[in-house]
Amino acid sequence: MSALPRRRVCPMWPEGGPIRLRGLTRFVRFDAPSHLAEQLRLIDRNMPMGMLAAIVVTVLFAGMHLRLAQNPQVMLWGVLAVAVCVLGLLLLRVRPAVEAPPIRVRRHARRLLMVSLGLGLLWGYFAWAFMVTPNPHTTNLVIGALAGINAGGMVLFCAVLPISFVFLVTSVTPVALVLLGSSEPSAQLMGLATLTYMLAMLGFGYQAARSVRQSIDLRFVNADLVGRLRDQTQRAVEARQMAEDALLEAENANRAKGVFLAAASHDLRQPLHALGLFIGSLAGTGLSGRQRSLLSQIDASAQAASDMLGTLLDFSKVDAGVITPRPHPFALQPMLERLAQEFMPQAQVQGLALRCRPSPAVAVADPTLVERIVRNLLSNALRYTEHGGVLIACRLREGGERVVIELWDTGVGIPRHQHRAIFQEFHQLGNAERDRRKGLGLGLAIVDGLARAMSVSVTVSSVPGRGSVFRLTLPRSREAVMPLPTPLPLDGGDLGGARVLVVDDDESVRSAMADLLTQWGAWCEVAESGPEAEALMTRFTPQIVVADYRLRGPSNGREVIEQVRLRARRPIPGVLVTGDTSVERLREAQASGAVLLHKPVPAAQLHAVLADLLRVERLTAGPGAQVDVGRRS
Repeated sequence: MSALPRRRVCPMWPEGGPIRLRGLTRFVRFDAPSHLAEQLRLIDRNMPMGMLAAIVVTVLFAGMHLRLAQNPQVMLWGVLAVAVCVLGLLLLRVRPAVEAPPIRVRRHARRLLMVSLGLGLLWGYFAWAFMVTPNPHTTNLVIGALAGINAGGMVLFCAVLPISFVFLVTSVTPVALVLLGSSEPSAQLMGLATLTYMLAMLGFGYQAARSVRQSIDLRFVNADLVGRLRDQTQRAVEARQMAEDALLEAENANRAKGVFLAAASHDLRQPLHALGLFIGSLAGTGLSGRQRSLLSQIDASAQAASDMLGTLLDFSKVDAGVITPRPHPFALQPMLERLAQEFMPQAQVQGLALRCRPSPAVAVADPTLVERIVRNLLSNALRYTEHGGVLIACRLREGGERVVIELWDTGVGIPRHQHRAIFQEFHQLGNAERDRRKGLGLGLAIVDGLARAMSVSVTVSSVPGRGSVFRLTLPRSREAVMPLPTPLPLDGGDLGGARVLVVDDDESVRSAMADLLTQWGAWCEVAESGPEAEALMTRFTPQIVVADYRLRGPSNGREVIEQVRLRARRPIPGVLVTGDTSVERLREAQASGAVLLHKPVPAAQLHAVLADLLRVERLTAGPGAQVDVGRRS
């Protein structure tokens, strides 16, 4: 390692000598322009009062000396001193502005330095020319005048050390020299005292200038802090505005998403709805084996598209907050066995084992929403399991106060950092290519939304490569569950001549519906609008009204059902068919007294709903209860 270079020391100075020299240069060197501008402002602020006081003192002492010494030359001195004071006042008219360049600041400082030098020389000359040491009156007069004028000058010029230094030295030094040159010992002692006074005043001036500089530094620091605080406040305001704009943009995007889902699902549901009705009608005709195989494939494709749209509808319901849980005690085992039987064919095709462990547990919850949650979890487990199997089981927790439905799988597993992200909408693992055979990424988002609607929890534990377990925790009930009533059979297993009025503005849907209802043994009449339906009632009184929600003209399907009821003067059961998933439409449809079906409606589901309504109509002749197909198993 090379040796550190030694600091060169000037041989003329001892250690620290140059530093002391630089300290002494402060007496004759101006500060930086930024500090100098503030120092000059302090002088300019006090300059009018200081110069006026100097003029008054000059006139008084000139007159007093003239009376004592009878020397008319003092009047010329007084005129020059007053002229210099007037010049100092005139400098205030040319002082630089606040944001003046440094060159103008230094120029103004040099002008004030000349005024200070002129006043100092004149007062020094006053002592040199007019002080006669044998005459004690003149000596006392001059010393008293200089003491007062120097004290005032130090106060006026102390902000700028070179200006105050020049004034003090030029005004006091001649007095000390005159006194020291006297033959009187008392005068010589007074000369030494004068020098001591000058040194003391120089020290006072240095400390005063230093205090002014420190106060200016502090002011600059405060101004800088205020500026930073203002900038930070401005940035905070801008950041808040950006956050509010981003929130507004996100809300607009969310509303646009809802509108898009509603419009897209409605426009796609309409042809799928008609397709499903035609498939159901075609299945009731005589077909060959090849034709039935093709029809089965068409039905599977249509069902896949219907499932995707159904998922979008469920997500729209959860997102809109229109789901109202209806909790009551129910046994879990029948629901779990039914789901196991439903997914068993899919598991067998995939070569997976699907088991459901028996459980006598009874939960307090909405059974339809619980079934929807378990169905989505089961579908998700089978989708991400390639070998092994899936197990459905129930356990008691918290001293038997809670029942936990668990779904175990031997699938790919989920990394820990993804345990919360998988419950977000459109979030999928291992599906970067967005293969729609792996779903839309909404199943677990729907699960999370339904669980929150029921105020229950869904958790996940998983080990990548070994599998996952999802747990749905529900309140446990110790009450017995009443068996469901056995449905009353229909005559002949069909609609038995029921009178059904179909109102739809789509000709293909009307044609398919009429053909399908006729095959089921119903008497079907179709109408395109509300007025046409009212016209039909002059010769046809329906037992059930099936109406599309969106119709041409001023009336929608719900209003048409109400009009038919008013015309018939009795509460005719109604079925409201809609593909609209917007929040407003969902709430309006849910609030109606009719059965709510969402397009596309499978033929079997439509038959079951019509059979239920017809059974109620025949037994009670009362209003059709509100039923949401999303709540059917």
